[in-house]
Amino acid sequence: MLVAIGAVAAPVVSALVVAAAFGVATVRNDSMSPTLHSGATVVFDRWSAPARGDVVLLVDREAWSGTPDTLIVKRIVGVGGDVVVCCEAGSGRLLVNDDPLDEPYAGEVRPGGGIPFRVTVPEGAVWVMGDNRAGSADSRLSVSEPGQGAVPLGDLRGTVGLWWGG
Repeated sequence: MLVAIGAVAAPVVSALVVAAAFGVATVRNDSMSPTLHSGATVVFDRWSAPARGDVVLLVDREAWSGTPDTLIVKRIVGVGGDVVVCCEAGSGRLLVNDDPLDEPYAGEVRPGGGIPFRVTVPEGAVWVMGDNRAGSADSRLSVSEPGQGAVPLGDLRGTVGLWWGG
């Protein structure tokens, strides 16, 4: 009898763990193009620690999307303690801790974007940008605000690991 209960309970527990660890969302704009396009489906991991370069799902507290508190997808450019600067003379690349950032997904023309800034990412936060630098509302729009565009780690919903469509 206990073997039968275990055989039924194990798959149920496994399914609950998977449901708690992963989520699915749909991208609603092209701010992450060419990596992700509107209509793409993303699978995100709720448990892994976010790192520089990760694509993440986050709560839009700054209303960059036009609607506060919606979920948006962006790329982490800086983590707590990083100094992010736009832009390297000549190449237009972002500098993170004085090192030029290679971002093949960001395109050729001013991959750092057109808004000059220098921010220090606070501990417990990340600094994010869309891959479509000309068409992304992101941390750059809030550099003059008290948090300088930093997104608290508590507003991240997960790290995107898989996507399709769009």
